[in-house]
Amino acid sequence: MHSESERLNKLVHDLLLLAKLDRDGAPSIELVNMPLDEVIRSMEPQLIMLAGYRKVTLTIEPKLICRHDPDKMKQVILNLVHNAVQHTDEALGCIHIEGVHQENGVQLSVRDNGTGIAPEHIPYLFDRFYRSESSRNRKKGGSGLGLAITRSIVEAHGGAIHVISRVGEGSTFLIWLPH
Repeated sequence: MHSESERLNKLVHDLLLLAKLDRDGAPSIELVNMPLDEVIRSMEPQLIMLAGYRKVTLTIEPKLICRHDPDKMKQVILNLVHNAVQHTDEALGCIHIEGVHQENGVQLSVRDNGTGIAPEHIPYLFDRFYRSESSRNRKKGGSGLGLAITRSIVEAHGGAIHVISRVGEGSTFLIWLPH
């Protein structure tokens, strides 16, 4: 009963966040010009704990300066790592987070060696309430809002997100944020 209550509470929170992002858009994001690498590195213990027995590695270039809302970017990273955890083997799973400088911005990626995503699901991944067949059971599946929230936050930063995936080999979520 308690876990069901927590799940419903998270669903309501996620729906309220999406409604606020829809209504306010960029104004709900407080952009500051600071290193994204510091935000990611500060999350490392939390990411390792979230991953359980899965291996977590970070390859983050220093001084990844871009305009971002640190709290919102933490949420983006947590959403992507949480998805990776759901779709990788508990003992053999590997999650790699990378941050690199790019022309006119910063690229962040979260890669896993999990189940991967079938090509027919990729166009819908960032749609609200969309869950691919492999994540439909309650044990692994969420509400289908995490990636929609992630996309809304990234786009409110003036950035872009997309995924590259192969069934049986894993997925890589790529985020680009402008300077």
